[in-house]
Amino acid sequence: MKSDMKKAVLAALFANLVVWILMILVAEKSLASAGSLPGPKDEATLDQTGPDIFDSYLQSEISPADGFDFPVGNSNGRGSYRDKRSRQKHNGWYVATEFGDKISLGIHPGEDWNGKGGGNTDLGQPVHSIGNGKVVFAEDCGALWGKVVIIQHVFYENHFKKRIRSVYVHLDNILIKKGELVKRRKIIGSIGRDPDHHYYAHLHLELRWNENLSPTFWPSSNSKSLDWIRQNYAEPSSFIKSHRKLFVPHKEKQLVLIDQSGYQMRHYKNGKKVGEYAVSFGQAKGKKIKRGDNKTPKGMYFVIDKRRGEFSGDYGAYYGGHWIKINYPNRYDAQRGRKLGFISAIRENEIRRDWRRRKPTYGKSKLGGGIGFHGWIEEWEDKGPRHLSWGCIVMHNRDIKGFYEQIPKGSMVVIF
Repeated sequence: MKSDMKKAVLAALFANLVVWILMILVAEKSLASAGSLPGPKDEATLDQTGPDIFDSYLQSEISPADGFDFPVGNSNGRGSYRDKRSRQKHNGWYVATEFGDKISLGIHPGEDWNGKGGGNTDLGQPVHSIGNGKVVFAEDCGALWGKVVIIQHVFYENHFKKRIRSVYVHLDNILIKKGELVKRRKIIGSIGRDPDHHYYAHLHLELRWNENLSPTFWPSSNSKSLDWIRQNYAEPSSFIKSHRKLFVPHKEKQLVLIDQSGYQMRHYKNGKKVGEYAVSFGQAKGKKIKRGDNKTPKGMYFVIDKRRGEFSGDYGAYYGGHWIKINYPNRYDAQRGRKLGFISAIRENEIRRDWRRRKPTYGKSKLGGGIGFHGWIEEWEDKGPRHLSWGCIVMHNRDIKGFYEQIPKGSMVVIF
């Protein structure tokens, strides 16, 4: 018996030894394989200890919206239509019940769109998706709501990537399915009535920031105030009017993303990463608000000027021989400046227009100007506070030369 137990123990030890040796061999093979991969600066295998902020900014399973249109009539919410029963022609559309109106059912969290012919003249008229997106709900919800479609949208606004849901209620029919990707102006159904015909035909449209609400969520039935509604919903017409045309970073031939928190910058050409650089920023932390605060702005800008050589003045040497200017302030900076009393409404509109055209914007107000990329008077280390400039993006002198040669005017620059 003792001999058998001894043999069993030895057999178990031998088996464990074999497993241990195999584990070592597998680990060594994995290490050898990892060592043969390109280094951390290689395009395909940039080593990240956490989520890649640049990839997170660009990645989306939904084609980002390049703007938003109105859901009925033409893209501007206008145009004529013909009554499908009488064949009589009617001109125009209007919002019968507006966002925030108090009705018998409580506070209205959307807009009710009607044809100007009145009554049921707009019954069966096409309903369009307001923008690119993905259908996340398409069902008949029964009493009061009827057929409902909900579309998820992703879009870029300044340096933010945002999400919003459009909700289309009282549809006569549904022409799309859950999970389907839709384009801007895609016909998703037609105008209908509530199932019990309490009201004339119309489209009830909601825009929800809150993605956790059930399809038939009604704020007033859940004791929600108007302030709560304004925080969780967007006023449809105001939102659409202010988001008619949007830039999509993915579509840019040249794109530069800058992460202030990580002191990193990445350069893309036709969607492919072509460079990554350590960078420094303004002497003061936080988003630039006004001239002289020594902060680097956050937002979406475009390259508008390039110069190199020797620069004159007391601070000329601090350019490191290169200067790449961006069009700060942009439309969002201008909007903020208008509210702060820094600029007039006329100047705000001028900045908005020039920024969209990728042209120089007015930089002599209290908002400041003169923001861009440059080198430095001497090389600096990739550690420490790394806050050197008066608000610009500082690159190593060894990097600025190559970057200068690759980046053309008109290139998009996003700083977050």
